[in-house]
Amino acid sequence: MQKKHTKSTFLKLIKALNAADQYTRRHDYAFRHSGERTESTKDLYDDEMLAIIKELEDTFKVQDQCDKMRKKIISKAHQMFWELPNGKIDMWRIDQWCINQGPYKKALNKHDYKELTVLVSVFESVYKHYMSKI
Repeated sequence: MQKKHTKSTFLKLIKALNAADQYTRRHDYAFRHSGERTESTKDLYDDEMLAIIKELEDTFKVQDQCDKMRKKIISKAHQMFWELPNGKIDMWRIDQWCINQGPYKKALNKHDYKELTVLVSVFESVYKHYMSKI
């Protein structure tokens, strides 16, 4: 027989749902991870909650890594003065470079984790070339 969840596990689940901005989808997660037994997170067993927490943490970690890679590209673009007159980054220029010169021909925020690893590498080459010309 399954072990009913502990209060501690339930609170961790709620925290993970909020951190991943998925609280409003909690019923979907409950339904899927309970084998369609329930839509209520309160009725989940401990192991079901832990599975949801792991899924959310893994997803959140990947999103965080993607954000770091995007910020790395934006930082390099700043250093190459891809800026608007007010000093803010010219995202249109970055997106145009990604679409026209990038390996996947799509805007920066449309790239997934695997694509971003390649895109960062390509953009670093562009940055190094730019710096060698200064």
